[in-house]
Amino acid sequence: MNDLLQASGYAALVYLTFNYLVNFGSGKPLVEWINPGRHYLPLLSGGLFALGYTLLNRAVNKYDEVSADLLSALVSAQAARSEVIGTVMFGVLGVSVLLLWVWCLWKLPRDPRTFNSNPKVLAVEFGRAIRHYVRWQGGLDYAFVCEVRADIHTRLAETADDRDIAVGVSRLPSVGTVSVALDKKKAAAAQRELWVEQAKRIFHHLPHLDGLVNASRQGANVTLAFDLKYGAFFFEVIERPDAAAGGDGVWLYLFATCLNQHEVTSMTANRHFYALADAIRHIRRGVMKK
Repeated sequence: MNDLLQASGYAALVYLTFNYLVNFGSGKPLVEWINPGRHYLPLLSGGLFALGYTLLNRAVNKYDEVSADLLSALVSAQAARSEVIGTVMFGVLGVSVLLLWVWCLWKLPRDPRTFNSNPKVLAVEFGRAIRHYVRWQGGLDYAFVCEVRADIHTRLAETADDRDIAVGVSRLPSVGTVSVALDKKKAAAAQRELWVEQAKRIFHHLPHLDGLVNASRQGANVTLAFDLKYGAFFFEVIERPDAAAGGDGVWLYLFATCLNQHEVTSMTANRHFYALADAIRHIRRGVMKK
């Protein structure tokens, strides 16, 4: 009975510790500590399995028994070898860490800090970030990073989910289901072109929009979110020329959109956009250090 109570106490302590790490602050420790480094979890799990296997081999050599008999003693005998108990503990911890890694991959998008902040090709890493957040379940349907030089807009990287775009466009009263059903790819491509032009209009109206907020002395606009009747689109200035420092007139902005109103009202699209914007800034910041 004493052994049972002691084991129950250890199990309760482990459960409370894990529950604290995962749920404290609405799950922020899991997102802020574990998720950014989740690619290390399989290595940690493998290390735990290796330690358990090492202990089991030590028990085999020390007690001159086969591993199957040592393990069966855990349930068939009153007492088991301490090395075997350690083997089982490391094995259970290894499985738990592996399941945590699978859960992170399944439920949580990548942390913006996990993208390469000093890539060989800037546009390629931009594309990786955009593809990740656009293709993640829920949220954004289309996004691109655009560079503006001498009033020439050049999209450096973009990703679109044409299937979700076609579904969203079919809900628009001005389009209708029948028109989209005839050619979904054409309907999605046409909608993307409209969004590209919309992003250009927002960019060209930035001086006017900055004039609306300059009186607050809080600086110019950085992020603009347009919550529409059917979805929303987002615009963020990643980099603007510094007139005081003699900037070369190069702008960099991020545009993203969503046609699913539920994903907008539930803030899913917003969270994905802000995470994508953080990733783009993280990637750009590393390159700017050169």
